[in-house]
Amino acid sequence: MSSDKKIGRGPMRFIAIAGIGAFALLLLVAFGIKRVAYKDENQRASAATGTGTFQGERAYDTLKRIVAIGPRPPGSPEAETVRQLIRTEVEAAGLEFRTFPFDADTPLGKRAMVNLVAVVKGNRDGVIALSNHYDTKYFEDIRFVGANDGGSTTAWMIEMARALGPTRDGRTIWLVWFDGEEALKEWSSADSLYGSRDMVRRLRRTKELAHLKVLINLDMIGDCYLGVFRDAGAPSWLQNAVWKTAAEHGHERHFLADPRVIEDDHMPFRLAGVPCMNLIDYEYGGSPLEHGANWHTERDTIDRVCPASLQAVGDVIYHALPAIESFLDAQARLD
Repeated sequence: MSSDKKIGRGPMRFIAIAGIGAFALLLLVAFGIKRVAYKDENQRASAATGTGTFQGERAYDTLKRIVAIGPRPPGSPEAETVRQLIRTEVEAAGLEFRTFPFDADTPLGKRAMVNLVAVVKGNRDGVIALSNHYDTKYFEDIRFVGANDGGSTTAWMIEMARALGPTRDGRTIWLVWFDGEEALKEWSSADSLYGSRDMVRRLRRTKELAHLKVLINLDMIGDCYLGVFRDAGAPSWLQNAVWKTAAEHGHERHFLADPRVIEDDHMPFRLAGVPCMNLIDYEYGGSPLEHGANWHTERDTIDRVCPASLQAVGDVIYHALPAIESFLDAQARLD
């Protein structure tokens, strides 16, 4: 098992904006108590605030189909199978579907990878992107199906395509599935984020990067004990729009106040000057006793993901879009 770490166990991907030592342990204990929202409570709350537009249960059913495919590392037949599943569901929802193949130089040799984009066509200038990765990490020694890491957001994004539909009154939305987010061996600037780095290069070549006004990246949002940290590098207006919406829709306990900086697929866009935010629950545990213990292990299985968590994030992002649009409108008037 490789030692690359994106969520709090290694220096390459995680910088905690918090204390260390005994104080950090005290915060972790307090946070653990805060996050023990048991499955029944989680499901009851989400059922009470469900919109009937984004359907967490349907997203979960899609996730079951994705996990049944098995491990889905870049370049594998299973990766192609999940691409076809995404295409079928997105086109059934009426959206335009685009593929962007590229060859990536990896420590395991050249790998064929493919980014995917579904387009919700708007009637305003500019693009808002919602992104995730659909690949699972490659392991030689375990069968890693990535129900949460790689699976939850893949299914969530398909459901968001269904919720938004093919057209909207507002800016165009890109729903993006990146390939090759995970390192093939050890996390580094060269061995990671293959898909998002390629997309930034492509958008620069086509002069489309300037049209991208905001990107929200999602990763590992299916944890039954969901707790999404603030992205310390995100613009305050974007964070406030999402966190305010979470409070308005009864999901505030899942959107925590503590900030973190994590390397993920948003980073190439942030470095390119695009306002970005990363939404991730990096302390993945299917129960309070497993708190933080399931990331990149064979325990990342479907039974440790809850439809209520998918619903909570779906509710929040779907209903935050008008606030995001309003800020962009105000910004455009000043330009």
